[in-house]
Amino acid sequence: MTSNSSTTAVAGAFLIGALLANVVQFSKQKSSSSSFAPPIRAPGIKPWRMSKWIKYGGILRTQGLCGDFRKMPSSTAQQTTEALEKLDGILRDTGLQRKNLIAITIYIADISPENFEEMNGVYDKWVDPEGLPTRLCVQAEMGHGAAVEIRAEAYYND
Repeated sequence: MTSNSSTTAVAGAFLIGALLANVVQFSKQKSSSSSFAPPIRAPGIKPWRMSKWIKYGGILRTQGLCGDFRKMPSSTAQQTTEALEKLDGILRDTGLQRKNLIAITIYIADISPENFEEMNGVYDKWVDPEGLPTRLCVQAEMGHGAAVEIRAEAYYND
């Protein structure tokens, strides 16, 4: 098994585990409450395919966020900045803040030390040190010149 295959297998196992944990969380919530409101969804760029974000059961989940495709290819730092600006917009639109973030997943096309540090340089300046989310960063092939894609989860109280 190659290093990329090992990384992909570990990331896949982690994501399956995270999904199962969410299923268990939702089933516990559902069984402990008499009624559950339906999810609130914001249409994405392609509303027939995906939602930009979903609020459900106290958790906001975003779609994958990339940099500006009209400017690609561009640097890892530039694409990280643009993706995080989009995340800031979603947080603002939903009345949340960076400190509400509980998990960030970052997909990076080239996880070489130089690109990883370039992405981290932007991320470290952006993240709220008073509300550090968990973070998973994996290398992934991406199309359209994308170097970075970011997905986030945040908590909310209604």
